[in-house]
Amino acid sequence: MQSVKRGIRFKIPNTYGRFLADMLSPIDFTSYSWFVGGEESYRVKDGDLDHPLFPEETEMDGETFSHLIHQDEHYLIFVNLKAFSKGPVKDIETYEVFRESHCELALLIVDSTFVDIYCKDEPLLESLYQHALACGYVYVFYMTDANDTRTSLTVW
Repeated sequence: MQSVKRGIRFKIPNTYGRFLADMLSPIDFTSYSWFVGGEESYRVKDGDLDHPLFPEETEMDGETFSHLIHQDEHYLIFVNLKAFSKGPVKDIETYEVFRESHCELALLIVDSTFVDIYCKDEPLLESLYQHALACGYVYVFYMTDANDTRTSLTVW
């Protein structure tokens, strides 16, 4: 029996950049409404940390979200993003709830480098996987029912 692919896991460099825009570039941002957890990430201005990238927990339309992650370099420490194609936009805290919800994608970043992306759309998941490899991210692999021990889709 083949294990179901839940998402992908990889590591990004612990540095400033536009990693959200880069790693999510296969996605049409405007097709989704985004839950932003308001965790700890900062804009970078003149080589230093500036204002929070996501000052508070909020909901954003895809155009606003895309503009925000493309405009400045940022430093990601903890990130909790969820993409919804329809329905109420809210935080999804477990994988079981994710599977049953209208949430299509969940992106979690912990300690600036560890990235988990859960995605229900298999062709999009494959694109995200291939893109992560093309970007040179390291330790890229599929998370499956067999190898994913995460039960909570939160970063704390």
